[in-house]
Amino acid sequence: MKEKIEEIISYVKEKIETIEKSSDCQNLRIETLGKNGKITELFRFMKEVPANEKQALGQLLNTAKQQVESIISAKETFLQSKELEEKLMSEKIDVTLDLNPDEVGALHPVTIDFMRMAEILTGMGFSQIDGPEIEYDKYNFELVNIPADSPSRDMQDSLYITNSILLRTQTSNTQPRAMEKIKPPFKVFSFGRVFRKDDIDATHTPAFHQLEGIYIDKKVSLADLKHDLSLILKKYLGESTKTKFRASYFPFTEPSVEVDAECNVCKGKGCAACNGAGQYEILGAGMIHPHVLELNGIDPNEYSGYAFGFGFDRFPKMRYKIPNAKVMFENDVRFIRQFK
Repeated sequence: MKEKIEEIISYVKEKIETIEKSSDCQNLRIETLGKNGKITELFRFMKEVPANEKQALGQLLNTAKQQVESIISAKETFLQSKELEEKLMSEKIDVTLDLNPDEVGALHPVTIDFMRMAEILTGMGFSQIDGPEIEYDKYNFELVNIPADSPSRDMQDSLYITNSILLRTQTSNTQPRAMEKIKPPFKVFSFGRVFRKDDIDATHTPAFHQLEGIYIDKKVSLADLKHDLSLILKKYLGESTKTKFRASYFPFTEPSVEVDAECNVCKGKGCAACNGAGQYEILGAGMIHPHVLELNGIDPNEYSGYAFGFGFDRFPKMRYKIPNAKVMFENDVRFIRQFK
């Protein structure tokens, strides 16, 4: 028995010198001290040893077990420390190295221009609100004075999910949501994507961005609307931009106006960017219809208000002289890089 113990210890000492990975130490531990290990097997023979020899042999086996564990643990600790040091060296970063920095991306022109517009509107006392892109028919149409049997629904080719839920066709869905939660007076605006079954051409895409603004207070008038819109457009498009207000119709405003701006690609001569008109229709606006106020729990005899909506993609299209709207949404990085 004593000779076998010495053989095992000699084996462990020789084997440990060949181990180069800390994980292999555990394999050697299992081989010698595990359930079926060499040392463990010797403990099973203790029942065959004479009683007067058991104590001495038991002490010898325990000493051998401790010695083997000590040899393995020492090598394991050494290798783990070495492996950690190698890992730290391979992963360290020298912050003093002069490396070429990673290429920084650019904001989309729609995002850039919305940030500019948001700054203008907040400077005029408007607060930003949000509305869902997947909307109830009630908020998208009914509460802005477009009932189910209204012919004005034909003006928008909508994308329905169910009979009562659709992808919003306009950011006007934020109007009733604002009136539902905020007590007048208030000035708010919202921005986001809207969806219609439009064919793609130089000025249209089926998914595009709108910006909606509403102002409700006592004695708000059409004069306030024209003054504020003129100020917004001058701040945004520049003092020299030519704009024109003309009468129009929208079911949620009365009276209603549309605002055109001169095409800055052709300077009013007519081109593909403006469909030969020489100008863009850039927004619709008007005084909030009294019935819309009533539908949303606001007394039209006490309060009045105006609303305006921008087809917002046309603004960066004008500003950066982009000839075709679809290039803004084709995910071509060469296009985005121009706006760094």
